[in-house]
Amino acid sequence: MTLEVNDLVQGFVEDCREHLDHIEAALMDIEAAGDNQDPELVNSVFRAAHSIKGGAGMLGLDAIKTLSHKLENVLHMVRSNEMTPTKAVVSVLLEGFDKLTELVDDIAQSENIPIDIQVAKLVALAEQKSPDSSAPREPARIEVGRSRIFTVDPLSLEQAKAGGNDIYLLEYDLIHDIHGKGKMPLEVLRSLTDTGRIVDCKVDFAAVGDLEAFGNSIPFYVLFATILEPKYVCGLVKLPQERVRHIDDAKDAVHVAQPTTFREEFGPVVLNAADGAGRVTVPRHLDAHALANLRVALLAAMNRCASLVVDWDGVDQCDVFFFQLLCAAQHSCNAQGIRMDVEGALDADLRKAAAAMGFGCRNVSGCLFNAA
Repeated sequence: MTLEVNDLVQGFVEDCREHLDHIEAALMDIEAAGDNQDPELVNSVFRAAHSIKGGAGMLGLDAIKTLSHKLENVLHMVRSNEMTPTKAVVSVLLEGFDKLTELVDDIAQSENIPIDIQVAKLVALAEQKSPDSSAPREPARIEVGRSRIFTVDPLSLEQAKAGGNDIYLLEYDLIHDIHGKGKMPLEVLRSLTDTGRIVDCKVDFAAVGDLEAFGNSIPFYVLFATILEPKYVCGLVKLPQERVRHIDDAKDAVHVAQPTTFREEFGPVVLNAADGAGRVTVPRHLDAHALANLRVALLAAMNRCASLVVDWDGVDQCDVFFFQLLCAAQHSCNAQGIRMDVEGALDADLRKAAAAMGFGCRNVSGCLFNAA
């Protein structure tokens, strides 16, 4: 992305350099202190990464935002005593901040500078110390209005909620709430960091419209975590109550989508999903209890997956209700535009039984019971 270094961007660069000037010395002091940390020193480095992340998010500088965000995750663990700042940990942090300085120094080309190595090291460090690092987790997708989407990784969501914080969606109007009152967006972000944590922020430039339908507002969305109660948040951010929404209560404005990669067990039936592709593994014996669980698992898969595979390879005992359930599932999938397939070879005797019961529709394209 090519950027014109205007006053706003230049102000951001100057702020970043001020934050980054003393980072190396601070990190060396943090390493030397080991377990006997100065909380204020650790917090100052954390706030530097946090402030840079907020400003980069507002300006659409994704590389700077991503890298500072990952630095923030690790520093949160250090300041909350979840991670000891050993030489290895500080080395990764120093490398990350060095790369961040490189991005800031070449702001116009920052989106083209690779950060993959530094991000991977920081993510690996955070996952080692995460209490639930063995479980597969996926970013929460938070949809705002018609088109704006925040993607928040689970670790950041947990850290933002730490200490009893709640997360609010703040809906500023860049024209009337900020510029119209003689403020700058970076000033607003700085004031928010004094009383809480900015999870993410974005400007919805699509709302500007075009020359035929010229908009009179530019939404500026901020996901803000704070321990303050809603009535106090409104006073703090100088916004009316209808534009300060708790993400759990603003179902019309905010939607946190369920993960598309997950594993769930429904009794003996297992539903695995990877990137929206679901797989339901059917148990060997299908009694009434297992069939009830299979129905629930199929419904869950249809609600949360774009495609579905039923693995019936291990089935060696079933009755007419199993065949009826699969036919009903196929009809539901067809109606919703979801592709449903089966995997594995159904036992020959069971296939004959299906045919005898009227389910062996060999001349019907797509019939599940024609699968080899």
